[in-house]
Amino acid sequence: MLKTTTKEHETPQEYTNNLLQDQATQDLQIPPDCPIVGHDDANLKQHKTMENKLDGFHSSDMIPSSTSYQDKTQKEAICSNLEKLDLDNSDSGQRSPSNHPSSQSSQSSKADSVSYPSSSPLNHTNRGGQSPRSPYMPSEKMHEWELQSQTYEEDTGGDSPVSLPWQGESDREDMNEESRCCTDFREASREDRRHVCPITLKKLMAGHHQVLIDKDNLNPKAPEVLCRQSLSLVYSTIEENYPEGTLQLLSDLLQPGYYPPKDITTHLLRGILLDPHCPYHLSLQAYNLLMRTQRHHRANRSSVPWDWELLTSVMSNQDGKKENQWDIICLLLEYCVQTLEDDFTARCSSSSLSHSIAKATLSCDRQFSRVRDVIKWLFCVIMKTTENDDSKEGIKIKDEQIRIVSVFQRMLSLALEVDRSPALNSAKLSDELFHMVLSHMPLRAHRMLLLESLQSKLLSCKLLEQLLDYACPEKVSIPMSLNLLLHFLKNCTLAADPTDGLERWRKWEELIHLLWMLLLSYSKAMKGCLTSSTFEQIGKEATLVYKPDDMVSKSAVQEAVNAFLSRSQQDIGEALPLHVEESLTYLQDHLLDVCQC
Repeated sequence: MLKTTTKEHETPQEYTNNLLQDQATQDLQIPPDCPIVGHDDANLKQHKTMENKLDGFHSSDMIPSSTSYQDKTQKEAICSNLEKLDLDNSDSGQRSPSNHPSSQSSQSSKADSVSYPSSSPLNHTNRGGQSPRSPYMPSEKMHEWELQSQTYEEDTGGDSPVSLPWQGESDREDMNEESRCCTDFREASREDRRHVCPITLKKLMAGHHQVLIDKDNLNPKAPEVLCRQSLSLVYSTIEENYPEGTLQLLSDLLQPGYYPPKDITTHLLRGILLDPHCPYHLSLQAYNLLMRTQRHHRANRSSVPWDWELLTSVMSNQDGKKENQWDIICLLLEYCVQTLEDDFTARCSSSSLSHSIAKATLSCDRQFSRVRDVIKWLFCVIMKTTENDDSKEGIKIKDEQIRIVSVFQRMLSLALEVDRSPALNSAKLSDELFHMVLSHMPLRAHRMLLLESLQSKLLSCKLLEQLLDYACPEKVSIPMSLNLLLHFLKNCTLAADPTDGLERWRKWEELIHLLWMLLLSYSKAMKGCLTSSTFEQIGKEATLVYKPDDMVSKSAVQEAVNAFLSRSQQDIGEALPLHVEESLTYLQDHLLDVCQC
């Protein structure tokens, strides 16, 4: 037997034992669906023969011919790979040289004549201490492992696993990252085979995540109406006029994805919320259930439980004697406007605005009489805000009335944009508001509440322009611009308010306030946004659009401010209070900042 002279390197016998150990380990790792053949007495004899004969690395006779699972091609491949392993060990110098020179020469001569295809399943490099794969694996297993290797590489795109450079490779043989990704994964060590490439993992996880998102968004579950069988008890409580039971049962049944039919919501609105004999806490519960239903399923023209006749009857029957009357009106209007706005938003995104509730209810083109009703109700509630005393109950009523004013302003904003022509509708609405102000609002408190509650900047700009033009004795044919604002600053004088008394400076404070509001609302016009609706402005970049009349000079600004101070001092007989002059100074500084010359 051949033995090495040093203990640092393993002998061929030890090397063969390692081969057998690897073979046993790999047999345990064979997938259960792979056919297990070849484990018979002949295989055991073959292993014993390999242990007893050391020179069998170069002899094909060591492979028994009685085994049923090896053919001639396998024998040649096994011998070639065994010779390659022995050649690599002798060339690398990691093992001691053989005591037989003839054996070395025969190894080198065979190495020159044998080629080792890299795609062969028995191509073992034995680098970095890696034990080569056993040459006694059946051919059926080999082909299946090759197929699995190809499928793995196709699925991962060659990104994983990444093979590392092995010991003994030269610079010329060093593979770059791209070529290493394509290396057969069986050439990697066992630790590397457990390695998961983070790039590939990220791609796979991102891919599955995207598929899940797309799948969820393809067929969103539409909300369903509650069946009559589940609502049988609810209908029973309605017939028995038992609102507490109705509200409790509906509260238990309502959940995301389900909503009650129209007759149930109509009963909640008309039979409980607006019932004058129903306690206030039950009316509040009915309102909460209506808003929950709206969140689960937005109402449309066919399912909305209110109509214009209902609003007209409620707003016309205000005697002021019913307890919590303004609270109930506010709850009703807030629910109505919520249905209008939700449907309007959905219709805008789906380009079906003509089928919206707002189009059928508050269109300036089709239903301008109803828009006039809203303006009339708005002014009526504004006038009532000054009729309350300073008691706790009076303050509460005033707060509810201001909330109602805000709701009516939201209705006017919808009427402004529902026809997709906000410029034309703003002219109609501003004319109507202007005449109502002149005929019904002599008090400053009423005018300021109207102007400060306006939610549309376009409508605010139009109305302020008309009010200041009416208060200006010198008329000019200048469109709305910074030059027109300077003209109002230079020439306008407002009428005195009956509540001012001796504080005549208050009308000049109001004028500065109106000029500030006009400037702020017109700043939207300079950005080119007032001629389009709110939803058309989404996603558009706001850019300043100056007109020729917006080109003002610093001298013109200073001249207008001096004229204002002169007229105010002449009217009140003294200088303006410090806080009024400070507000005027801020306005002057802002105008100087936007001067173009």
